[in-house]
Amino acid sequence: MTLKEFEEKSKIIRKEIFDESLLKQPSIYSLKRVGNQLLDIVKTMKSENSEMIPTLQSLKMDLDIYLADLGGELQHDYDKNNKRYKGKWSNESRKISRFISRLKTYILEKEIE
Repeated sequence: MTLKEFEEKSKIIRKEIFDESLLKQPSIYSLKRVGNQLLDIVKTMKSENSEMIPTLQSLKMDLDIYLADLGGELQHDYDKNNKRYKGKWSNESRKISRFISRLKTYILEKEIE
């Protein structure tokens, strides 16, 4: 995957998260959806390389953990309409931004080589 292709995909992901953040109670499902999109990108990149790449393996594991954790306390707060939900949602959306940054850094390093 080239940097340009990734930028196009990440732009869509960032827009979805931004649009959702404007709502009074953003949906937990948007976080799951974009997390799965990022996981699909990582899996595609892993399948394009025959060798094991620690950065991609680490990203895949972190995304798996992230997606598994969304079903816990955040889901409970969403279901109960708790006031603290929006703050926790914002924290989780920042994690998505960090995943995007890590992927972008990896792609940049790969293109420089």
